[in-house]
Amino acid sequence: MFSRERLPGSFRTMTMKKIGVLFVAFLALVLWVYFYEIEGEKTRQAAKEREESLLRLEQDQISSVRMDRPGQDSILLERIGESWALKAPLEGPADKTSVDSLVRDLGTARIDRTFEEVGAGPEEYGLAEPRLKLTVGADDESRVLSVGSGDFTGSKVYVQVQGESQVHVVSDRLFTTADKKLLDWRDKKVISMERDKVAVVEIFRASEKLRFQKENGKWMLESPLQEAADQSAVTGLLSSLEFAEAKQFVAEESDELGRYGLEKPQLRVRFQQEGQDQWETLELGNEFEEAEDQYLARNPSRSPVFSIGKEVRDKLVQELWEFRDKDVVDVDQDEIASVTVNIGDQEIHARREDYKWILEKPEEQKDKEALAYKFWYPMDDIKFESIDAGSVEAGTDLPAPQVRVRIELKDGSVRNFQFAQQGKRHVARKMESGRTGAISKEAFEKIQFKVDEIV
Repeated sequence: MFSRERLPGSFRTMTMKKIGVLFVAFLALVLWVYFYEIEGEKTRQAAKEREESLLRLEQDQISSVRMDRPGQDSILLERIGESWALKAPLEGPADKTSVDSLVRDLGTARIDRTFEEVGAGPEEYGLAEPRLKLTVGADDESRVLSVGSGDFTGSKVYVQVQGESQVHVVSDRLFTTADKKLLDWRDKKVISMERDKVAVVEIFRASEKLRFQKENGKWMLESPLQEAADQSAVTGLLSSLEFAEAKQFVAEESDELGRYGLEKPQLRVRFQQEGQDQWETLELGNEFEEAEDQYLARNPSRSPVFSIGKEVRDKLVQELWEFRDKDVVDVDQDEIASVTVNIGDQEIHARREDYKWILEKPEEQKDKEALAYKFWYPMDDIKFESIDAGSVEAGTDLPAPQVRVRIELKDGSVRNFQFAQQGKRHVARKMESGRTGAISKEAFEKIQFKVDEIV
């Protein structure tokens, strides 16, 4: 007979054993689902993709591509490290965008349908004389694809892999991506540049030299004048150079530079990047007679003579004025502690607080917010329309200034500006430098606001 005291303990032991068995069964089920359903599905999907893949190659396995088309020179591309180079019919760097598209389409080409029996023969599929042959090199072996005619859908082509009897139907992207002219496979960038890293720029034109240097993130004009440069003008020039491409390659070797106007080019630009001593240079010569709005050019570090668009030349031949800083009140709003504006007998004083302008004077408007687009922006937007050639002593007042602006910066420094009307001319002066020049009548009138107009 069982003891009444031992029954509950035995029951608990049996219950724990059942729970343990159930847990093990549950764990086994979870593992089965994970390895068979999830991981297994990944393996099955990968196997299916390999089965449907035309080349059964990953993109990074492809090391070379040769393209042969009837009546045209063969084009050979080879991978060199992380880049691609054109090896035939001439040698040089390859266009990254075109090659990346080709390699991607080769690696991802999928078989839509397969004909095991060729039937009427290769003529039926345009494979007796294929319009394109692709020889793809990978892992010390090559695979040859013959691309025939398109099928009835207009979006597929017939392809046969050399050594196989089947004919496959694949997307016509494989053909359209590869069916390009030699120019499309060439790297057409005229100069190598990382715009944000450029530290010095020099432009040589006729007897004039312009030199720009970046200081604390801003461009300064060093020659023929020493002053701040127009930031947008310099960055616009660099942008046009960064994206400039050869329109046509005129000569592969530049032995006769005189005929292109490049023996003693009248226009030349060069730049240095941060931490580098070497210069990257672009030289421009004669107008290209065979194409409108194009000019002959060359990069002395390369052999070809090519043509570039007129827009690049236009940036280089801008008047010196376009490269000069034309800002009058050249202060960043976020660096300001306070601004005092004296307009006739009226004094307006505002402090910069929490990205707002808070009035302190006049007393009746104290602690009210001055609207930035009526108070600050009219001053910030003023541009010199011309700059007086004669030097003006720093700190010298304009004759009878109607508007005075005093800006206190957060670092404790002070900037002063004066504005006056002199006959029909409206003049501004930066007091710390003495720089003086004409501004527009509209700009002059906008800064003569009344306090009740800006709150």
